[in-house]
Amino acid sequence: MDELSYSIATEDDRKEIREFLMKHFLKEETMNVATAITEEEFAPFADKVLDIALPTPFTVICRNGKGNGDIVGVAVSTIYRRDDPEFVDPLASPQRPEIAAIGTICEDIHHSIWELLPEIDTVLELDLLSVASAYHRRGIAGKMLDKRKSPEFLKKYGVQGFVCQASSYANQMLLKKRKDQELMDVPFTRFTGKNGAQLIQPQDETMSVKLFWKPYP
Repeated sequence: MDELSYSIATEDDRKEIREFLMKHFLKEETMNVATAITEEEFAPFADKVLDIALPTPFTVICRNGKGNGDIVGVAVSTIYRRDDPEFVDPLASPQRPEIAAIGTICEDIHHSIWELLPEIDTVLELDLLSVASAYHRRGIAGKMLDKRKSPEFLKKYGVQGFVCQASSYANQMLLKKRKDQELMDVPFTRFTGKNGAQLIQPQDETMSVKLFWKPYP
């Protein structure tokens, strides 16, 4: 079994992370598979998230080696504050209704965070969580989430808790196992095309996107 190493990502890792996301997250994540989203459609969102995430010490990469191996997992997280500009998802105005639905779900959940957490002003949001399929069931996702929890940095950035829009059944189960609280559920049945057919039809057990929350400390 490969030896795995975990580290905090920097701007120097951007190209590798982006390539990993296009190779794995784009092709394997539940909503992406269900909508057959293309790299051209996904790239604006990925680039925007990396622009915000990489200047802060909360994005984690897992490599199959002692530090110089290939990336096999990534957890991209961003600081989100109540007084930040209103979130506008880059996927919100595309050509295909399936992709527009993804953007709408993300925006609806994002805009609800502060209403659901009225006493919270700063959270660390998990934006992208992906592990290469060949490395599933090795606890990589959970270890990446733990790696980002540096008390020093969480205090420095004033983090009061963690939020995540979980769009796959596997990640929803992971967060429930970690005792995160479900705050919101957006079922895919809400989004239908002109013919009445559901726009997002996952190939696994996923029925919705869920917002999870866990206070810190």
